[in-house]
Amino acid sequence: MHPLRTFSERWADVSLRTKITGVTVFILFLGLIVAGVGTLGVLRPMLLSSQTATLNQLRLDPGPALATGADLKQLTQNDVIFADGRYYTALLNSDGTVRYDNSRDVDGKHLPLVPSDLNFPWVIEHASDLFELKSIDGTHWRAVTIPIYVDGEPGGALLIAASTSAINQMVAQYVMIFTCFGIAVILLGAALTRVLVTTTFLPLAEVEQTALEISRGDYSKRIMVTSPHTEVGHLGESLNTMLDRLDGSIEDREHTIRRMRRFVGDAGHELRTPLVSVRGYAELYRMGALQTEEQIGQAMDRIEKEAIRMTSLVEDLLALARLDERRPLELAALPLNQFAHDAALDAGAQAPDRAVTVVEDPTDPYVRGDEHRVRQLMTNLIGNAMRHTPEGSPIEIVISTPDVPEGTAPVACFEIVDHGEGIPEQIRDKIFGRFWRADTSRNRETGGSGLGLAIVKSIVEAHGGKVDARETPGGGATFHVELPLSPVSQDTVPIDSLKR
Repeated sequence: MHPLRTFSERWADVSLRTKITGVTVFILFLGLIVAGVGTLGVLRPMLLSSQTATLNQLRLDPGPALATGADLKQLTQNDVIFADGRYYTALLNSDGTVRYDNSRDVDGKHLPLVPSDLNFPWVIEHASDLFELKSIDGTHWRAVTIPIYVDGEPGGALLIAASTSAINQMVAQYVMIFTCFGIAVILLGAALTRVLVTTTFLPLAEVEQTALEISRGDYSKRIMVTSPHTEVGHLGESLNTMLDRLDGSIEDREHTIRRMRRFVGDAGHELRTPLVSVRGYAELYRMGALQTEEQIGQAMDRIEKEAIRMTSLVEDLLALARLDERRPLELAALPLNQFAHDAALDAGAQAPDRAVTVVEDPTDPYVRGDEHRVRQLMTNLIGNAMRHTPEGSPIEIVISTPDVPEGTAPVACFEIVDHGEGIPEQIRDKIFGRFWRADTSRNRETGGSGLGLAIVKSIVEAHGGKVDARETPGGGATFHVELPLSPVSQDTVPIDSLKR
């Protein structure tokens, strides 16, 4: 059995449309109650005050309440009997008894009961007072008395009374009319509020429907914003922005997963080949198949080379992983001319048969970068050029500072120019991919690891630069690298002693 729910819990389950409609109707109801009670509290006293003023006026001049042509000094029976029917008019004797009145056509239950103590002395004493009388049926009357003199002697008193039933009837009519109009206003307000809320929340219903479809996996859905300056419009635009980012994040995630799977597959393929070779030579040695010193030496040589290749591959993988982590670079002002000479010396020591020349920029440009990464960048590009060009083929390192459009950050460039077979145009964008080689056989002896140019691209992007492959005039490949130019200033101190 479920426990009894509190009002707040039940209220929380009510729809927003119903809440707004209910609150609006409740506010209208309270407003009408306050207006009705306030008006009623003013209306009845105003009517009583008006009646009081009328009776006081009749005390001074009773003519309007008597028959037409009546004279207070010479009152006749007809003057009283045919008095104005809006009032009860009676001529009293000196002892307070009724001599005659205008009640001939009125039910006695509705007439005021005249007390016997309304004698002449009492009338004289209370001549300026207004007092109340009651009828048999409980109707209240408000009355005044006027003393009558005949030849200077007390002749009785004239009683004029006005009933409060007319006031009560007017108040009751007001309450009935106000109640009817109040109910009509409440119903109309509820209907208009419901229509307005439903119309206003139509975009919110679309948001709800779109969210439902997105929750089912349709991430291409978007909210149609027809009124961007409303609260619902702001909500729709915010949700669309969020969905765009979410969609982009999902695409990036899927792209990253695909790249990771391909990366793991390629890395496994690259590592499996040398491992199979190492294992094969080890098994040959264990089974005694290698009998001579020459065979053993050849096997050990092959094992050592495969281990070196695996070490190189693992180092390249670790370098790419560090670059992917976007670790902060140790930036400084680096002289490109000097770096190019250092790289040429290294290449000459590695391949003495090659002519590696440097074409300096006379402006001696400095780039803002990480010394170790920029040296690695040049080394990888020169190594790639030596690997894919015939032995003895020359290589040039060209330094330049190109002009850039106004408003664009200045850059310095270096190019590694070789004179080999070149790179076909259709694969120039693909060669910077990880484990991509033009040699589809994946022979490590001829194709390398396939990570050198991927490392080059990652280093350049980490520095905010650009790299691309071009055709060398006369044949060959030219790798063009742009790095941000750095003026030699206090915040970018140039490296005086370059550590090798």
